[in-house]
Amino acid sequence: MFCLLALLCGCEVRDIRTAYTTNLLFYRTLRRAGFNEKIKVLRKSANMNQLELADKIHIHVTHLSKMENGHLLPSINIVQRLMKVFAVSADSLLNDSESGLVDIQNNELNQQILLINQLDEDEKNALIKIINSMLTKKRMKDLLDGKVNF
Repeated sequence: MFCLLALLCGCEVRDIRTAYTTNLLFYRTLRRAGFNEKIKVLRKSANMNQLELADKIHIHVTHLSKMENGHLLPSINIVQRLMKVFAVSADSLLNDSESGLVDIQNNELNQQILLINQLDEDEKNALIKIINSMLTKKRMKDLLDGKVNF
């Protein structure tokens, strides 16, 4: 499945697998962790050492080390670079709350959701209409089958 996703989005298989693995690990285990812990776990789950991550986000390794140890907070630019490297939102990096997160257990669906942000606005709107249509159909069927009471 990762190969197909890589082909569709023009990415390397490793990039898709890394994004999927880091997001899954991030959302399941770090919902309430601090920023410094999130960076460290995301880096380790992507099989990167501090030097490799520091190079990817264009900072010195000691700067990254201070962030991971909680002695330094990143600039907005560094947060944006971390978002790109780990394919996570700023909200999930910076906030300790788990509100608004949905834990999707279906791996195939999870992989597809990771790619939705690459769609343009018209494609996203079309996708939302399709989903709403399918959910409405399901609700109507449940209502007709007596599964939903009002």
